[in-house]
Amino acid sequence: MTIIIIFILISAGIFSILSSVLKLPPYSATQRLRGVAGKTKMTETLNQRLLLPVMKLVAPFIRLDDFKERRMKIKLERAGIIFTPKEYYARAVVMAAGTAIIGTLAAVAIMPSMAVVVCILAVIVYFHFFGEVNDRLKEKDELIESELPKFIRAIVQGLKTEKDVIKLLESYSTIAGKGLQYDIEVLVLDLKSGNFENAMLDFDKRVGNAYMSRLTKALIAVNRGDNQEAALNHLLSDMSLLSHETMQRELNKRPGRVKMMVIPIVVIGIFTLFYVVGVNLFNSLGGIM
Repeated sequence: MTIIIIFILISAGIFSILSSVLKLPPYSATQRLRGVAGKTKMTETLNQRLLLPVMKLVAPFIRLDDFKERRMKIKLERAGIIFTPKEYYARAVVMAAGTAIIGTLAAVAIMPSMAVVVCILAVIVYFHFFGEVNDRLKEKDELIESELPKFIRAIVQGLKTEKDVIKLLESYSTIAGKGLQYDIEVLVLDLKSGNFENAMLDFDKRVGNAYMSRLTKALIAVNRGDNQEAALNHLLSDMSLLSHETMQRELNKRPGRVKMMVIPIVVIGIFTLFYVVGVNLFNSLGGIM
C-alpha cells in the first residue's frame, strides 16, 4: 500500500513538472474561468455593502497633514484609485482591524495560542492594502518605461514633417499601449481646450518620468518657436540606450532555457524511476494475490 501511494505521488509530481515545463494549462483552468464572474460579483457586493460604508465612517477620523494628503492624492490619481487619501488610509485600517477581530475570535474559540499570529497577520494585511498604490504606480511606471522609446521616436521623427503636435499625439494614440494611452488622450483634450504649456506640464506631472519631462520641455520650446533639434536628437540617442536596457531587464526576468543535453538525462531518470517503482509494485501485488 505504501508503494502505491508513493507511486501516485511521484506520478503527480512528474506530471506537475512536465506541465510547468511545457506550459500546459492546469486542469482547473476552465472551472476558474467559469467562476470568475460569480466571484467578481460577490467581491463587489461585499465592498459596496460592507467595506465602503465602514470605510466612509472611519475616514473622517484619519488625520493627515496637508503635504502628505496632497502627495497621496497625486499618487492615487496616477494609480487610478478613486478613493480620497483619507478613505485610502481608512480602508487599510478597516481591513486590518477586521482581520484582527475575526482572527482573534477564531483563535480564542479554537486555539488561543494563535492570537500572536493573528496580530502579525493583521499588520501584514494593513501594509498590503496601504502599499497597493505603490504597487500600481510601479507597474504603471514599468509600462510607461517600456513604451517610452517608441513614443518619443514617433513624436520626434514626426516633428520633422508635421509641426502640429496635437495631430501627432492623436495619430499615436491609435497605437498607444496601456502605459500611455489614457494620459495621451487626456493631453489631447487639454491641448484642444486649454493652454498648450499648462497642458504639457500637467501631462509631465501625471506621467512622472525624467525622459518625458525632457520631451515636454522641448515641445513647449518648439511651440514658442525655439530650435530644439539638438535636444531632441540627444533624447533619441538616449531612447536607444533605454530600449536596450529595458529589453535586457525583460530577458533577465525570464527563466533560463534548459540545455538540450539535460533533456535525455531527465527522460532516462524518469523511465528508471518508473521501472524501479513499477517492479516493486507488481511484486507487492503478486505477493498479495
